[in-house]
Amino acid sequence: MARSLRNRLVSKLLTLRNRLLVTFLVLVVVVGAGTLYAIERTLADDLLSGLDTRLSLQGRAVASWLTKADHPDRLALRLADVTGTQLTIIGADGLVQGDSLEPSTVGRPIGEAWEVYKARHGEVGRAQRQLHDDGPEQYLVAVPAEQGRVIRLAVPVDDIIDTRARMRNRLLVGFGLGFVGALLLSWIFIRAITRPIQSMTRAAEQLAAGNYDGPAPAAATDAGGELGVLARAMMHMAGEVKSRVGELTEQRDLLSVVVGGLVEGVVVVEHGGKIALVNDIAKPLVGDTLPASLMPLVERAQNGAQADEELELVGRTVRASARPLGTDAAIIVLYDVTRMRALESVRREFLSNAAHELRTPVTSISGYAETLLGGGVDSDTSKEFLTTIHRNAQRIAGLVSDLLVLDQLGSRAATVGERIPVALDQVISDAARTTKGITPSAQIIVEVSADASVLGTREGLDHVVQNLIDNAVKYGGGTPVMVRAERVGRFVRLTVSDAGPGIPRGQEERIFERFYRIDPGRSRNQGGSGLGLAIVRSQLEAMGGRVWVEHANPGARFIVELEAA
Repeated sequence: MARSLRNRLVSKLLTLRNRLLVTFLVLVVVVGAGTLYAIERTLADDLLSGLDTRLSLQGRAVASWLTKADHPDRLALRLADVTGTQLTIIGADGLVQGDSLEPSTVGRPIGEAWEVYKARHGEVGRAQRQLHDDGPEQYLVAVPAEQGRVIRLAVPVDDIIDTRARMRNRLLVGFGLGFVGALLLSWIFIRAITRPIQSMTRAAEQLAAGNYDGPAPAAATDAGGELGVLARAMMHMAGEVKSRVGELTEQRDLLSVVVGGLVEGVVVVEHGGKIALVNDIAKPLVGDTLPASLMPLVERAQNGAQADEELELVGRTVRASARPLGTDAAIIVLYDVTRMRALESVRREFLSNAAHELRTPVTSISGYAETLLGGGVDSDTSKEFLTTIHRNAQRIAGLVSDLLVLDQLGSRAATVGERIPVALDQVISDAARTTKGITPSAQIIVEVSADASVLGTREGLDHVVQNLIDNAVKYGGGTPVMVRAERVGRFVRLTVSDAGPGIPRGQEERIFERFYRIDPGRSRNQGGSGLGLAIVRSQLEAMGGRVWVEHANPGARFIVELEAA
């Protein structure tokens, strides 16, 4: 309530009439005050200049008398009556030789006086000050005389101050009368101008509020001239706007119901690619500006052809269908097929991914089992083969468990087991032995420091190290694979590097996404599926570690960092 009242009061105070009136009055006050100040200062300067001229002439006349008469003390008394001033004669030695008001000062030094100092140097000295602490303020003029003498005349400035005060009061009275007259005339003039404008403003507010049947602004239509023409044109415009708004409202409501009820995204594009209409389904896909990938479809549709294409929009797979709409417009219908394509991709890639991850341990188990079935193996070798078969069988079980963890947790870090101290030298040796069993030509160089023990799980570390070594051998182009592990502070850093073609720049993070492959054909031929590195990252995050890739120039360097045991 109080805020509404305050807003109405502010709005009333800020009307055009009040603003014009205030502006006019401010100009009158500023100009009048400046004029009064200039006049007052000019008249005051004229009064002071006249006094200065009179005293200067009288001082020179007194100086000429001194050349013809002696006894300057008596001469000062006689000439002071003629000039109407306090007359002081100072000798060349700085002693007072005569004073019309203070004869007792004769023979005394004049002291520090600026006007006397100037006169001794051949100039006319002027000053305005009190000669005594309890005396009135004096205007002093000192002129040089012969024999080094100085004639000083002093006149009280009270008369000048009184004259200025009377003059100032009269000017203020005149300004006040002029201000009142200007206020009255400006109010009448401004009211005659603003009444028609205010009438048209109220009519325009009614039109803006949707009231097209309001009365015409009488004050404006009766005004004649440009304001009358403007008022009549505005009322004619009101009728036209009412008719057009009604038609547009009906069309808008119908179009909104139809387009808003669709489950597909609908975009209407005008000439130049400007979006004219977009429904709620299509807004997340196209945003405020039409994507460049849709422009070829729009151009074909604007040329009269039908265009259909499947493309990517903001990370979504969309089937776009464009049709011509009028002369220079087109309508695009967007079908989001991301989920359907993702399901097809998951179904198509699952067997390939599973084969990639299970191939190494299955091949190892098959090879050792075939050797055992062939016979001719001593008990120690048989036991070693059975141990390897058992370890790879456990690895297969771990891989299946990892796939379930990835599916359930969505690659989020989660502890899959209790972390215990694990020596990396044994993990790396087992992984290298397994890789060489599958690829005898593999060159694996291992450098592990004695204190390279980490907190983790043996199953998770087996999978991480095995996967990284296998990838380095597969994609290293036959180059030696270097495996290093050393302690860095409170962490242990494991590095697996090769001198192969490496990772293309810009894909350092994407290679850790599930099912992502840099070269699908090459990866498939070499047994890659795009799942291994995703599981590596998930396993390391579950154990509180991290992994990243660096460019080795040539080759790639995968770095694993885990908390030291």
